[in-house]
Amino acid sequence: MMMEPANTEDDFQGRTNPLGLLAVVGLFTLLWVEAGPRTFFVAVGLVMMIALHELGHFATAKWTGMKVTQFFLFMGPRLWSFKRGETEYGIRLLPIGAFVRIVGMNNLDPVAPEDSARAYRNKSYPKRMLVITAGSLMHFVQAIVLLVVVVSVIGTKTSANWSVRLADPHDEVQVAPATVAQLAPGDKIVAVNGAELSDWFDLTGYVGERPGGEITLTVTRDGDVFDRAVTLATVTDKETGQPRGYLGILPTLDRTRSSPIAALSMFGQGLSDTVAAIPQFFSPQTFGRLASLMLEGRANVSVESEEAQRPVSLIGATRIAGDSKLDVTGPLQILAMVNISVGVLNLLPLLPLDGGHAAIATYERLRSRAGRRYHADVAKMLPVAYAVIVLLGFMMVSTVYLDTVRPIV
Repeated sequence: MMMEPANTEDDFQGRTNPLGLLAVVGLFTLLWVEAGPRTFFVAVGLVMMIALHELGHFATAKWTGMKVTQFFLFMGPRLWSFKRGETEYGIRLLPIGAFVRIVGMNNLDPVAPEDSARAYRNKSYPKRMLVITAGSLMHFVQAIVLLVVVVSVIGTKTSANWSVRLADPHDEVQVAPATVAQLAPGDKIVAVNGAELSDWFDLTGYVGERPGGEITLTVTRDGDVFDRAVTLATVTDKETGQPRGYLGILPTLDRTRSSPIAALSMFGQGLSDTVAAIPQFFSPQTFGRLASLMLEGRANVSVESEEAQRPVSLIGATRIAGDSKLDVTGPLQILAMVNISVGVLNLLPLLPLDGGHAAIATYERLRSRAGRRYHADVAKMLPVAYAVIVLLGFMMVSTVYLDTVRPIV
């Protein structure tokens, strides 16, 4: 959000609540101890995501000459703050967001006469649009940076770039065909029976369809290329009960670094998927399903189950991203997708979201004529804003509850 409702704490107090600060530090310490460093760093990444969102609003508001009176991380009662110039900076108790308070966001926000020229609502349309969309723009920048790190710096593991890893002994096979053929860890199988392989699944599909069959593998090892004749074993498929071919290897996926253009492509796909999912996200079926799930009593939910497709809270995203079974790039990709989702949702033209303020600014611009500035009466839009708050509040409470009592694992 861009601003906090007026309250009795708006004036600078400059007080520190040591017990509150200790509680916040203790919460993150407990997260490190109980969930491990991986989950801890994901949580820190999400906090940074929220802080950078507000930094976008703050920096552009300052740059365009608006008066910013507060910049707080988290919500609720003050824990600690200090004042530098005209702005109070600090931390609040509840780790559920952050806010920047800009003078004169709308006609319900009183403005002192001396601050009138620096009020948000009195600035030009381009300046207001820059400030109000800067939060989402920061999310998109974060997502692109994270994806560039993933694809161009660390590299991704794909089924198209793999090498041989010998599988554990199979119950139905005394000696694996790969062992008989003297395949070694690190070998790369590039063709089977003369047909080139595009990825690991090409090989598994070809082998699985030929139980007991004879095939010729083209292998590269330390720059050398050679063929190996292999007689496949026959095993029983656990899912179908049918016989299938067995070679006795598994893939070691090697990292592939790509151009940053690939990161932009991933960003574009994530953006498109998020926009396409919005109608379903806010559908009555989604809210009804969340309510139904809250009434059920089952515990943990498998990641492969249908229920795993439900919305998750930041707690759920932190847990999933911190899963040690994920590749090291997994948490970064999840953080990137969270940034894209939050950035898109925040641009929806509904108060109190930033997109609602952008819609008001656009409406005012269209209604202004011949240098006469039109100001919308935000009071007329409060019923819609309250309805959105209720829906988002239910979404937050239900997903936090489900991610706590019956998490996706």
